Amino acid sequence: MQPYFFPYLGYFQLMASVDTWVFFDDIQFVNKGWVNRNRILHPDPAKGWQYMTVPLAGKNRFDRITDIRMAEADWRGKIRGQLSFLRKRAPYYEQALSVFDHCTDQSEHNLARFLVESLRRLAEVLALSPTFHVQSDAHWNLGPVEHAGQWALRIAECLGARSYLNPAGGAGLFRPEEFEASGIALAFHEPVLEPYPQGQRPFVPGLSILDVLMWNGLDETRRMVQAGRHCPDGQTGANRSDMQ
Repeated sequence: MQPYFFPYLGYFQLMASVDTWVFFDDIQFVNKGWVNRNRILHPDPAKGWQYMTVPLAGKNRFDRITDIRMAEADWRGKIRGQLSFLRKRAPYYEQALSVFDHCTDQSEHNLARFLVESLRRLAEVLALSPTFHVQSDAHWNLGPVEHAGQWALRIAECLGARSYLNPAGGAGLFRPEEFEASGIALAFHEPVLEPYPQGQRPFVPGLSILDVLMWNGLDETRRMVQAGRHCPDGQTGANRSDMQ
């Protein structure tokens, strides 16, 4: 998976389902994706949500995630300000802000390295302990990659994997017969995103893990992270199509 900025609950449900996790960072940065931003509640219930964003120091069209630097700006303070309206509303506001501070208290300005470290810290907070690999550091000899679905296959082969689990929303990328030929079982993971109270407002699904923490607390969030469904290849029905 690409390293994302405080991703949604489903990202961590997937992480909880594997023993080895690869941060796929040596690929082209997608503008207006989930790498440097995510969604949080908006103060106006009618608007639902707003973005929280890590500003970038500039980028070229074909820059990889590993090439990008973060801007010298007080974006942490801005995000804290965006969340401040929840101080007296969300019961675990201070706990969630402590997690935010713990994960972002870094001097790193390379976006990929910053995100990988913040996700390692988040995993520890959520009691997750897969073996982590970073694609850009691994120097794997992957051989030919002929289509998008083969990246995972080639990396799984390099790691000697017996099975590979992918978000269900990406099932169409893969050719199951290629995994079968390599002796690697292919399966998909569907997130379980049950509504939870967000105060006196309609529930807004699929927000950053920070929102889950603010309204549910660490213990309940850990329980929610352990939810999820696996299904064999070709039998998917993910309840999120963008799989942030």
